[in-house]
Amino acid sequence: MSIPRALLATSGLLLALTLTACTSAPAETISEEPSGCNGVEVVVNFGVLDGTGSTTCVDISGDSAKAIDVVHEAGFETEGTATYGDAIVCRVNGLPSPTEPVVVEGQAEFTESCADMPPAFAYWALWQRSSAGGQWEYAQSGLGDLIIKKGESLGLVFTTGDSTPTPVSE
Repeated sequence: MSIPRALLATSGLLLALTLTACTSAPAETISEEPSGCNGVEVVVNFGVLDGTGSTTCVDISGDSAKAIDVVHEAGFETEGTATYGDAIVCRVNGLPSPTEPVVVEGQAEFTESCADMPPAFAYWALWQRSSAGGQWEYAQSGLGDLIIKKGESLGLVFTTGDSTPTPVSE
C-alpha cells in the first residue's frame, strides 16, 4: 500500500505534535557503551504489555536495509494499521492483543483494533540511533519506509502515559 508522502509527513508531524503536547517531561536519553554489533542493533521494549523484549544484532548485506526487514530478521513480527499500513506499527508479536484490553493509568481501557492511528497514550514508538554510543532520536519515517544503515540501532518501545521513553537494551 502506497501512502502519499504529504499524508505520511502530516501524520508524522501530527503524532510528533501530539507527543510534544502530551509530554510533561523530556524523553529519557540512554547513552550506552558501544555494543560491538557490526550490523544493526534492534532493541524492543514491551512496556506494560506481556511480551519479552530483547536486544539483537542483525547482520545485513550491503550498507543499508529496510527497517521492517531488519525487525523481522531479529525475530519480531509486526502489524501495521488498516489506514496507514506499515507506516504505523500497531502490534509487535501480536501485542497489544486484539482481544484483551490495554490498561494505562489515567485512561479508559481500550482494545487495539489496528484500524487507524493508535491513541497518543498507548502506541509503539519507533526510534533510531546513528551510532552505538549516540543518542536515540524519534524516527522520521515509518517502519515500512525507514532505511537503516549498518552500525545504526533501531528501537521499538510500547509507550504509555505522558512520556516517551527511549529504548533500553535488555
